[in-house]
Amino acid sequence: MNWRLFCKRKLNFGKRLVRIHHSNAVLFLLLSITGFILFSTAFRSTFPGMRVDIKNAHIWIGFISILPLFFYLPKITRHLKRLRKRLKHRNNLFFVLTILVSLLISGLFLTFQRSISPIFSSFMLFVHDMATWIGVPYVIYHSVTRSKIFKRFESGQTPKVPVPVEDGNPILKRRTFLKKATGGTIMIISLPFIGKWLSAYIPSGSTFSSEVHANEFTPLPKPKPKSKPPIGGGRNGQFRYYTVTEMPTLTNKNWSFTIDGLVERPKTYRWKEFLELGRDVQVSDFHCVTGWNVYDVTWEGIPLKRFLESAAIKPEAKYLKFYSADGVYTDTLTVDQAMLDDVMIAMLIDGKLISKQNGGPVRLIVPKMYAYKSVKWLNRIELIDNEHIGFWEQRGYSKDAWVK
Repeated sequence: MNWRLFCKRKLNFGKRLVRIHHSNAVLFLLLSITGFILFSTAFRSTFPGMRVDIKNAHIWIGFISILPLFFYLPKITRHLKRLRKRLKHRNNLFFVLTILVSLLISGLFLTFQRSISPIFSSFMLFVHDMATWIGVPYVIYHSVTRSKIFKRFESGQTPKVPVPVEDGNPILKRRTFLKKATGGTIMIISLPFIGKWLSAYIPSGSTFSSEVHANEFTPLPKPKPKSKPPIGGGRNGQFRYYTVTEMPTLTNKNWSFTIDGLVERPKTYRWKEFLELGRDVQVSDFHCVTGWNVYDVTWEGIPLKRFLESAAIKPEAKYLKFYSADGVYTDTLTVDQAMLDDVMIAMLIDGKLISKQNGGPVRLIVPKMYAYKSVKWLNRIELIDNEHIGFWEQRGYSKDAWVK
């Protein structure tokens, strides 16, 4: 990359195209780095406080990435005339432009996804993911095979003795071999990540086959007839599992559930006691603020409204503070929000105990709000008289978590 081009003013047409190309490459690199940081579960759990800043940086880099395209558009007709007899270069140009435009348009919608429908948001997330998993390996291949180091390896000596051409012994040029080897290596490295992404969209033989980390509890709750088979028909979509710290390992011995604070009848339940509480079944959609959604999920659990009524809330209580068994995550609802009919302390999903990955054995479900309000590994509810700021709200998420 010729960095001097960024500082020069009077450039011919070819050099101006190279400058636009280099600008786009730098911005795409920054987008890729920040995007993969956001994708990383390890980063999310190790540096949760930085996630919002990285997300904002990713968004602003995306906006700035529009500028190279803006400067290129007036030149595209002349550029295509230059490539009139170079079909491979034209195809490469159209492919790269398609990837870039897909990323920018989908990224723009995802930035303002709270203003669009969840279904359209899911589609835009799919487009953004697809453009990423196709575009990033291709750009890496494109960059490597055009680097100076690669060109040095390409320049091998021509054989002095003629090589016979046979069906079983085709001549493979050094350049062709290196390109195929580079492409194959990049593909092998990328396939596990692409496979992990595709698994969220390709239903497996068992809905729960990917949820391998399970908490061990006995006895298991017996699902109601509406849970198994699920009256929602089985969830439509796949969960993406996030955590801000190490997932807690819970068993009969170390699990308990407490309701305390400003209530007349505080109580701590052990597992068998908790199973005896009356449960209802409901079907609702699950929305993540990052853009993905799972539809028609059948939940079975205790309606929070009923649970609070049994504890007898004191008049001075204004908020509920929810605690996760991970020891880190908390969030809050107002008393009025908590009294909504579909807010649930859930134990089963589609007729089975909620998995460890998905926040089981007990998690909060607030269907009309984004999922950062639905606390995983829920083990305590405290009634308080002053507002508590939740984990992600402290780090920049909106207190207004309503799904539009």
